[in-house]
Amino acid sequence: MIELSIEHMERLEQALQETPEKIPRAAARAINRAAYTARTEAARKAREIYRIKHSDVIKTIRIYGADERDLSATVISRGHTIPLYRFKVTPKSVQPKRKKPIYASVKKGQGGPIKSAFVARMKNGYIGVFKRVGKLRLPIEGLYGPSVPQMIGSDNVSRWVEEKALETLDKRIEHEIEQAVRDL
Repeated sequence: MIELSIEHMERLEQALQETPEKIPRAAARAINRAAYTARTEAARKAREIYRIKHSDVIKTIRIYGADERDLSATVISRGHTIPLYRFKVTPKSVQPKRKKPIYASVKKGQGGPIKSAFVARMKNGYIGVFKRVGKLRLPIEGLYGPSVPQMIGSDNVSRWVEEKALETLDKRIEHEIEQAVRDL
């Protein structure tokens, strides 16, 4: 969650003394821009560490923006664990006679063989990486990687996102002050 600190409000009030009604609008715009920057940076940083598509990260993030009455924005990521098949898996196609193990990599620079895993197509058309549960042919269970909220929630990603959001907030406050003064 991103919030304006007291120093930002004081700076806004000093710059816009003549028109105090413009202060909340300028603050809300700056906060919202910082929230969207946080979303973009979260996706960018998650992609640096994990083998995931940008769109897969963005889809899970929802932004509740600031307005003139409530000067805070919330950036929330919700989602389920992601099937292992969506990450880097070799082979991607179904190969029933394959003897070599399946190789999977969730994080960049890491990964390896998954003993007794296989790629299969279900009756409904879903392709995934599976593993047998026990010695019998059935049941089988799908293999999954982490969820996007887990990726974004890691310490280095969340710290990075917060830094970038605050950086953008500082820049946008200055920009909004200039914009409001220019409109006088």
